[in-house]
Amino acid sequence: MSSKAVPRDLRQPQAQLTPVEQMARWYRRHREAVIAWSFLIPMLVYFVAMTYVPLAFLIGISFTDWNIITPPRWVGLQNFQIIFSDYRNWFYLKVIGRTVLYAVAILFLNIAGGFFTALVLNQNLRGKGIFRTMWYLPAVFSGAVIALLLRIYLAPSTQGVLNMLLFNVGIGPIDWYRSTVWMPIITVLFSVWQGIGFTVIFFLAGLQGIDENLYDAAKIDGANNRQLLWYITIPQMLPVLLFISVTGMIGSMQMWEVPKIITAGGPNDLTYTLIYSIHNDSFGALEMGLGTAQSFVLFIMLLIFIGWQLHQYRKEYGV
Repeated sequence: MSSKAVPRDLRQPQAQLTPVEQMARWYRRHREAVIAWSFLIPMLVYFVAMTYVPLAFLIGISFTDWNIITPPRWVGLQNFQIIFSDYRNWFYLKVIGRTVLYAVAILFLNIAGGFFTALVLNQNLRGKGIFRTMWYLPAVFSGAVIALLLRIYLAPSTQGVLNMLLFNVGIGPIDWYRSTVWMPIITVLFSVWQGIGFTVIFFLAGLQGIDENLYDAAKIDGANNRQLLWYITIPQMLPVLLFISVTGMIGSMQMWEVPKIITAGGPNDLTYTLIYSIHNDSFGALEMGLGTAQSFVLFIMLLIFIGWQLHQYRKEYGV
């Protein structure tokens, strides 16, 4: 028996779906994407609102003269001309150079000291958990609070804790705040002491993630401890080193506790850093345009450094 095709006009017509049913069918087909975007959209909105909107506002204000009270007045590149000119005997260029010098010194000491400390704490030492906690404790406390305590500790009179200790060994009181030799050193050491805990933690995590089979194979081939360190440990730590150098440079360039609370930029502007200059110009002199222009310069400097670091890493490893 041959089957005949049913004419189109005699077929059972499909029921028309309501908008709600159409929406339900679309949701079933794209359920995973909807769930994913429902988690991502709030974070994207927050990221744009808290990152790109302030960045656009900063760039716009840096081309204006604004004292917060009156409306901003467009001045073009005038603020940047002040920063990169011989204004006040190249004041702002000296501030930028000084900040970079401090940041490099802090970063180098943080990496060298943190790596050495992590190597020691990674050994089988009794009570190593206590020592790890002690090294991380400075990162827990507020930098402003520690700077206030340091100010009392370095008081120039005999009431200062450090001068009291020196007096007991026959050394007269030293005016630490006005010392052009000691105050920059104290500024660097304070920042290193405050941030070295993070460095030690990340280096420890990297050391504990190295495959022990690499060390065993190298020892079988006759490698000594120095060769193990140079040819296995350090190369395996390069990804951690990249992360620490990027985040450490960002933190070092934003040092402000000591200049703000202890030295007020002295002595002879030796601790007058870029962040302290931004704060003074923006909220002290109410020159928001000049302050935000310096912030934009700092942003570009950090962007160049991070881009250079990532380029070197990708060039080295082909990623």
